Amino acid sequence: MATTAARSGQSFQGWRMVALIFVILNCSLGVNFAVYGALVDAIQTSFATSRALAAAGLSMLTLALGLLSPLVGGLMRRISIRTLMLTGMMLNALGFLLLTQVSHIGLLLAIYMLLIGPGFALSGPVPCTAIIANWFDSGRGKALGIINMPVGNSLMPLLAAAILATFGLRATFLGQGIALIAMLPLIWLVVDHPGRIGQHALGASPDQVNEAGQSKSMTAGQILRSPPFLVLTLGVSLLSAAGLVMVTHIVALAMDRGVALAPASLLLSAFGLAGVVGAPLFGWIADRIGGGRAFALLGLIQIPAWLGLLVAGSDLPALLGLIFAIGLCCNAILPLFGSLMGNWLGSSNVGLGMGLCYLLQIPFMFGAGPLAGAMFDRFGSYGPTVLLHLGTFILIGLLFLFYRPRPA
Repeated sequence: MATTAARSGQSFQGWRMVALIFVILNCSLGVNFAVYGALVDAIQTSFATSRALAAAGLSMLTLALGLLSPLVGGLMRRISIRTLMLTGMMLNALGFLLLTQVSHIGLLLAIYMLLIGPGFALSGPVPCTAIIANWFDSGRGKALGIINMPVGNSLMPLLAAAILATFGLRATFLGQGIALIAMLPLIWLVVDHPGRIGQHALGASPDQVNEAGQSKSMTAGQILRSPPFLVLTLGVSLLSAAGLVMVTHIVALAMDRGVALAPASLLLSAFGLAGVVGAPLFGWIADRIGGGRAFALLGLIQIPAWLGLLVAGSDLPALLGLIFAIGLCCNAILPLFGSLMGNWLGSSNVGLGMGLCYLLQIPFMFGAGPLAGAMFDRFGSYGPTVLLHLGTFILIGLLFLFYRPRPA
């Protein structure tokens, strides 16, 4: 289309950016998050520590991500996103290389907090989503859905487990660092905004952007006072908390009903694999019916599957089907988040808006799992937790079904 043709005569480069970001983000998420669960037991043994401390590395990473994401969003307005991602990926890789040289759990947690977490914040979901939002005005949901297909989350744990069994924990840390270093040439090929090479975002006309090729920017204060941002943050926080509870407790729920550990662990695989379908599917839906309605659908269609958990008992095939259905929705949160943030606040505000949202999500992310555990201790089952989340799905569904701010 004429509005997306490059003034330099090049063909539209946005889909090339989608391919690059897909590989970079899947490697980053797989190495930093998905692999960790396979290493907890080895960390506990190698570092002679408790299971709680051995599992705390991801908490340190998540805390660093939440605290630093607003800063990253602000830096993206002053520094090239590609430069930030290169810096972050090098910090991330350095952290894993240093893990091969430490033997105290306190040093491991410090590295996760001070190097791996900040590196991931600079090179992970926030900058990757911002780049795709810059390149796509129409088709944004589909593009974000593609980059968020969690292929790395499915493959990386299997690869890490093979390296761990053959060569040990420190070789696994080394492999993680090398995998991240291999992403540096791909990041170098990334163009973080179409205006840098004389192009426009897909579907944008010249009169929709300023001379720099960007929509108008909002300050952090303006974003925090924006009703659309607050509504979106509430929805993302509640849905993400439900997904975190599912990842944290679904194996325990199944084992509590008499399912053995090995088959119960298949539920996590089903949850992750569902994202390969769910992320692009809901991205496509958002492009067709709008991000707000897609977000409402995301909340409402989970209700039957969560209700099914109350009656499925120990029937493993039924549990696998229900978890796959829930995983379709939970893995689609991030693409809808980025798409709707761009629609409601403008593409130039996606990075800072997502960063501020991650900061506000910290209580939900830290509180969801322990709250579900406390409710299980109090009531002796996960039934009350399921009912609590069903209430949040109804709230989100109704809110996003009827709330319609004026698009940016």
